[in-house]
Amino acid sequence: MTNISNSQYCQLFVKDELECISIKHPNFVAEICLQGAQLTQFTHQQTGDFVWLSPEAEYKQGQSLRGGVPICWPWFGVLNKNPDSVIKGVNGEQGSHGFARIQKWEVHHIQESASAITIEMGLKDNSHTRAIWPYAFDLRCRFHFSDELSIELVNQNQDDQAFTFSQALHSYLPVQNIDNVRIQGAQSNQYIDALDNWASKTQDGPIIFSEEVDRIYLGDIHYRLTDASNTFSLISNSQSSVVWNPWIAKSKTLSQFPDDAYQSMVCIENGNILQDVVTLKPNESHTLRMTLKKENSA
Repeated sequence: MTNISNSQYCQLFVKDELECISIKHPNFVAEICLQGAQLTQFTHQQTGDFVWLSPEAEYKQGQSLRGGVPICWPWFGVLNKNPDSVIKGVNGEQGSHGFARIQKWEVHHIQESASAITIEMGLKDNSHTRAIWPYAFDLRCRFHFSDELSIELVNQNQDDQAFTFSQALHSYLPVQNIDNVRIQGAQSNQYIDALDNWASKTQDGPIIFSEEVDRIYLGDIHYRLTDASNTFSLISNSQSSVVWNPWIAKSKTLSQFPDDAYQSMVCIENGNILQDVVTLKPNESHTLRMTLKKENSA
């Protein structure tokens, strides 16, 4: 584990029940919780906030914070909506989005320069994970902060048998007003509508929001989100992604989420979802990548 005290820009601190890394660079500030390797802030001096964190986020052990970029692994969403190849590896009934987001990760490496910081964190199988998912693995997450945000989630099978998983980088993006948001890039792509009995549909024009949206988009999509004040560009190497906003009624049922918070956020979650799962043989590895760029458009 890296001795973070040797870092010029990073330091450990405790917020309520969680250890976190505070990153204070001349060009940006950021925060990562060791639990879940969850990015909760990245604010650039010139272009502002890259991620949204709920004002009611709770820094508690054993639960993911609402917002930032939770890591969903080794399954995404509700377990029984995953393919049998994922479900069969999991012992007993389990909650949504896997266990990686509530495990404590270690800091393995920090690289710093005048323009960027890269932080690599790691999670290995342990007695708790093996009770849920009986495989040996090495999971790494690399955060690269500069004028943009890049995240790599590196999966390595260290077991003597193959395993299959789904995953996602569950990015919460800040918007000024959801009514004005337009998301380009998915035109003519197929998506699965989780709110309409998982029906298969085709996107016509930009994605807009006037009700709850929970869709799994299929294919390699370069997303471009615009609202009144910002333009985000989100690219990934995955073939599946989720666009989600809870809207009015669902917002009232969510934990760590004000009733009106749906107006100021939207999720675009790149991953390996539904049939786009990953199977790794012993010693094989797979990397999920995403890059988020931002520019002021006001």
